[in-house]
Amino acid sequence: MLANIKGLVDRLELSQAKAMMPLFEAISNAIDAIEEHQNGFSNHLVRIRLVATQDLAHQGGDDVLVFDGFDITDDGVGFDDANLASFQEAHTLSKVKVGGKGVGRFTFLKVFSSVQIRSVFQRLGKTFLREFEFSIANELKGADDVKSVTESLGTTLSMRSMASKYKGGWPHDPAIIAERILAHFLIRFAARSCPPMVLESPMHASIDLHALFQSTVLSHIEERFFDVLGHTFALQAYRHRDGRSRHDLYLCANGREVTINKLRDLLPELPERLLDGDQEPYTLIILVTGEYLDDHANQERTRIFFQSDDEPDLDETLVSRQELNRGIVETLRPLLSDDLKSTNEDKRLQIEKFVEQAPEYRALTHPRYKELIEQRIQPGLPTEKLDEALLHVKRDVEDSVRKEVRHVAALFETETFEQYQERFQVVAEQANELGKAQLAAYVAHRRTILDLVSQSLKKVRIDNKYPFEKILHKMIFPMGVTSKDIFFEQQNLWVIDERLCYHTLLTSDKKLNGVPGLKRTSGKEPDIFAFFYDTPIGVAESDNLPSGGIIIIEFKRPGRDDYDKDPADQIIQRFREISNGNVDDIDGRQINPTNLRFTGYLIADLKPSLHKQVYGRYHKTADSEGYFFNLAAGNGCIEIISYDKLVKDAERRNRILFDKLGLHKY
Repeated sequence: MLANIKGLVDRLELSQAKAMMPLFEAISNAIDAIEEHQNGFSNHLVRIRLVATQDLAHQGGDDVLVFDGFDITDDGVGFDDANLASFQEAHTLSKVKVGGKGVGRFTFLKVFSSVQIRSVFQRLGKTFLREFEFSIANELKGADDVKSVTESLGTTLSMRSMASKYKGGWPHDPAIIAERILAHFLIRFAARSCPPMVLESPMHASIDLHALFQSTVLSHIEERFFDVLGHTFALQAYRHRDGRSRHDLYLCANGREVTINKLRDLLPELPERLLDGDQEPYTLIILVTGEYLDDHANQERTRIFFQSDDEPDLDETLVSRQELNRGIVETLRPLLSDDLKSTNEDKRLQIEKFVEQAPEYRALTHPRYKELIEQRIQPGLPTEKLDEALLHVKRDVEDSVRKEVRHVAALFETETFEQYQERFQVVAEQANELGKAQLAAYVAHRRTILDLVSQSLKKVRIDNKYPFEKILHKMIFPMGVTSKDIFFEQQNLWVIDERLCYHTLLTSDKKLNGVPGLKRTSGKEPDIFAFFYDTPIGVAESDNLPSGGIIIIEFKRPGRDDYDKDPADQIIQRFREISNGNVDDIDGRQINPTNLRFTGYLIADLKPSLHKQVYGRYHKTADSEGYFFNLAAGNGCIEIISYDKLVKDAERRNRILFDKLGLHKY
């Protein structure tokens, strides 16, 4: 040959996934040889015979076939002098018109160590036979030796001794190999531009590939065209009735498959199987062709060159894969509306049922998001996956609405008030829907927290084992952190008092002297300490308390009944330390402690020993389920709240919200 064969073979890019490429190239050559007869395809035949390894497992009766090679026989024009000359040329141009790159035969030597060719051809009206081996060591030795025969024209190509690297790329089931051949030559089968083909293999019945095509692959839509950056592409869709198949997207060049991808990566709304009118399952095979693909396939026909996403300006003549995918999706989606009708309906019902438990996504059930949901959410997702998928969609919608709000606001100076009002009304309606969904989620969260607290307290009545106060503490506010360490939704201070949510700084199980502004106090650790600068709480107005307020919350173990002193004394002690210390505000300026307002909450069960300790010192609340008393200095109060009262009052405050959302428990 007019080149270094070993160098050519070594440079070939061929992964294990492309291990069947020599088979496809050999079939392609056989079809081309038959086509040269120019008398049609119907009177000819390509016979493919798979050869299995004779390993110990196979000899022992194992019916799993491990293939080691194949024979392909055709009745084409054979290796005449012109075809041999082309075969001898490393980068032949003889098949450029039919998409040949001139290097396909080198994949034979990449995968197999032995390639034998026996061919009968005509020269000046006489018939001759040439037999030779194609190899790296001997190249085409003996190919010029011919002898006269009386046989019919045709060629048998035999390949043996598959490299171990590529064995994993060959299926063990001949039926799957037949499917791969159909997929690779789908354009030819669909266009009826290939001869009859038969696949034979040990211990299996022969497979008529044309009959298989007619029974498993049906044309689904007419050919559609779309443009990407001035390049025209054609799209064809086929139904594949073999249940083992997946939805596949093929990019084809010069009538042959080059790359294969999962179609569901582009169209996540596709179910694993579609159903026809007779409820028979099928999958989709999508073929995309075009001059761009023909011109930009590599010489091995294993990949197509696209614009790099990382370096978009590297070659402006190239199309990006992302742009091509967008064109495919926009062309294909309208064509699949009927196929996806039942799938989308099932998906809608699943989401509506899920939203009953996850109201934060309710806004996404609005008709305006119907197309978005259909396109972005896979059908039949388990609950956790559905939650995750809806969360991504919700975030994208929220981002889109925020951008539109900013855009509409910017138009106020350039449009009339009527135009602005019309645009604003649309975006405001979207924002309102999302706000309602977020509010619904937060209300559902409150219902859950109250249920958890109630369930924890019920353990007292079931097995006389009381939950530790830290369990309830964690439900209301995480331990060992400050309000700067967590998100707003992670604290549930509203269970005690709604106003506690709006603090300047809150600490949980932190030393007092570690709180900014209280460095000179003790190292004691209140369960929850809240500092309200310029936002006092209580009965007084903010103007009367310019310095702010201090709140300390202590939890006692539910069911505890061994108090030998007033448990609120520790809260009063913390107040005293703060009053006597130098207190600074968040700007580092000293606060006059005489203007601070102190509030203490003691959360505990009202047991006999507790009643005894507070008798005569505290006032009972109106519902007799708690106690309170005012500090002697008149600058605050202490309130003792039972766990039952805590939950009951929180449920009362939130009842209207639970009712509106259908979450109230009677």
